[in-house]
Amino acid sequence: MADKIDVTLPENLAHQCVKCSACRSVCPTYSVVKQERSSPRGRLALAEAVVDGFLPLDEEIARQWNECAMCRRCEWICPNEVEYKEIMFRARHLAKEEKKSGFDPVKTAVYQGLAMTGNFITKTAMKFAPSLMDMYGKLFKKEVPEYNAVFLNTGIPKYTKLLPKPTAKPFGLRGKRVKPEKSKGKLLFFTGCMIDAFYGKTGESVMKLMEKAGYEVIVPENIRCCGAPQLYGGEVELFEKLQKHNKQEIDRYDFDYIVVACPTCGGALEEEYGYPVKDFAEILKEEGYLIFKGSGEKVTFHFPCHSYTAMSTDPDVYRTLLKGVVNAEYVEGEDAMMCCGFAGYFSVSNYDVATQIQKRKVKDIESTQAQYVLSDCPGCVFNIADGMYKHGDYKNIKVVHLADYLAERLTDEKVNKKEEKEDEGQSIGSVY
Repeated sequence: MADKIDVTLPENLAHQCVKCSACRSVCPTYSVVKQERSSPRGRLALAEAVVDGFLPLDEEIARQWNECAMCRRCEWICPNEVEYKEIMFRARHLAKEEKKSGFDPVKTAVYQGLAMTGNFITKTAMKFAPSLMDMYGKLFKKEVPEYNAVFLNTGIPKYTKLLPKPTAKPFGLRGKRVKPEKSKGKLLFFTGCMIDAFYGKTGESVMKLMEKAGYEVIVPENIRCCGAPQLYGGEVELFEKLQKHNKQEIDRYDFDYIVVACPTCGGALEEEYGYPVKDFAEILKEEGYLIFKGSGEKVTFHFPCHSYTAMSTDPDVYRTLLKGVVNAEYVEGEDAMMCCGFAGYFSVSNYDVATQIQKRKVKDIESTQAQYVLSDCPGCVFNIADGMYKHGDYKNIKVVHLADYLAERLTDEKVNKKEEKEDEGQSIGSVY
């Protein structure tokens, strides 16, 4: 059973920051706003002042805490290893409890809606979503076939988005299992909300790749949202309910690792749940014998923030995979590791800042002259596609999840690793 989270913001946490300002060089919000309050150091200083009683917690402080994208790039670069996430979700929870955050009904609906993902109501509702989206796209001429999406124009900029069409069979992967003739291990695939609802093909691609890599893959039947958006937003009690439900479901299965294609989910499952987790790309890189063949295209990659922060996945995992694709050229943008501006509800609640970050990402992608921009996060794929449609050359640049790109280029050929394995005296890439 999951332990209850201590939501107290203790002095030892609040005093971790030594104010060196290294975090400002990598913070996406500070790069736009250019004010101390919008830097990790500034937000932590406010938390310290509140804890020490030097400042009363008010609406302005809560607003400044909520301007953070929670990308955690500050943790990634911090020389003092400040636990920024641990401080910030507690600070946000404190602001919520003291009713200083204000009431945002849309945000509440989003968090509650995500928490319900996978139950009877959402499964039933999602059955009608594909046909309704098709009807909307055709009726109002808002279809965007290049991205298999529709442009939802609400008349309110922050709620106007390019939306991927729901997968033909929402939650259709639940309970599925694949098993090669000779299995190296057993993986439990935590699909995540966006794959379940919108990117079912991506989930199929992950299962195909893992099976070809030699692993049995099982998709649990009754998982819900991992709870990371709620936790990061300070909705600790809602996270705890999701964690309890998911742990009960996950613990029904026997597995060696949980495999993910969403680093935000992976980070939560590893850090908060305590499970052994691997990104699908990490497993492919470890195995190293599958061959992928392109058709002369140039590709670039957007590194999801939580892949190298929350999950601590080495960015070279992705570089190695893409540089190894036969007959394809990998080129990396200068801002390839900078946040894309999505960060869940952040792109709505901090629309102006998020849009500037999104525009910068689009410009960086276009500077590479790539035909494909890939990422390992469904949320990033969603947001970059939205950005390319609004601000970029969406007709000539495809936004694709890394799993889909690799699955479509997978060949039956394999690199001969026999001699290498004999030299090393061990199985390559085993999950054991």
